[in-house]
Amino acid sequence: MTEIDDMILMINKLFTKKPNTIYEVRLVNQTYAKQVNVFFEYYRIGHATHSQQIARLDDQYRTRLPELAKQIHQATGLTVNTN
Repeated sequence: MTEIDDMILMINKLFTKKPNTIYEVRLVNQTYAKQVNVFFEYYRIGHATHSQQIARLDDQYRTRLPELAKQIHQATGLTVNTN
């Protein structure tokens, strides 16, 4: 299994379908650290956002962020935001 497959498995484990809860994945490109951090975020309406780092990817993924976001969205069905 690759890093991406492990990350998608982790997202699927964390994605518990609770009512009135919004789930998303955030990809953060850290330009100075030359890596990509992946966060799983969820929040209930009127409550604070909970964010959990699920992966830290190497420099090779920084150039492929749109492709990576599309792959995660297709595998999980969640919204994927990139910064």
